[in-house]
Amino acid sequence: MSGARIKQYREDNNYSQKDLADMIGVSARSIARWEQNKSKPYSDELKKLSQLLGITEEELLSEENDGHDPLSKQIVLEKISDGVDNLVSGQESINASLMSHHDEYKKQQSELINELQKQNRQLLNKLDEQSEIISSYEKALDSSKIELQHKKIRTITIVVTCLIILILAFGTWLFWRNYGFKGNYQEGEALVGSASINESDNQ
Repeated sequence: MSGARIKQYREDNNYSQKDLADMIGVSARSIARWEQNKSKPYSDELKKLSQLLGITEEELLSEENDGHDPLSKQIVLEKISDGVDNLVSGQESINASLMSHHDEYKKQQSELINELQKQNRQLLNKLDEQSEIISSYEKALDSSKIELQHKKIRTITIVVTCLIILILAFGTWLFWRNYGFKGNYQEGEALVGSASINESDNQ
């Protein structure tokens, strides 16, 4: 059956798809499907259709074309239109598939970025911990340096003090050796001399 033939005769009779559908007792969608060769009318519907369009059932069912049928161009155009519709539908399917993959890709990228950000935060936390440990080591090292300096100062002070004490002791010892004992010796000699003089006087 030629759907293009039905459409041509319907338009020749100035019927819309809805008008023809109401007269036959079917839906306008059924008329559209007949004209698109997506379905065929039942026998009673075919009979009503041929009567309304003024052609025989055989003409409606015939798909032959003698080349002079005014419907030939319409058929070609409809085939071209169907091909374009198929191309559009295919492109729409491709676009839908691309959009689906694009959304999936964006989702994967988002998940990857979130994971990288999480790892970066963990790394920053570890770096902060290491920085705190290094800071504590530096403070401990500074404290050790200060304590070592204090120990060096105490040691130097003790050594200097000991040296001063030794110098004082040695100086005192030299003084008493050179002056203290000599004074006693001279004093003893003076006593002995005075005793000798007294003895001479007595004689």
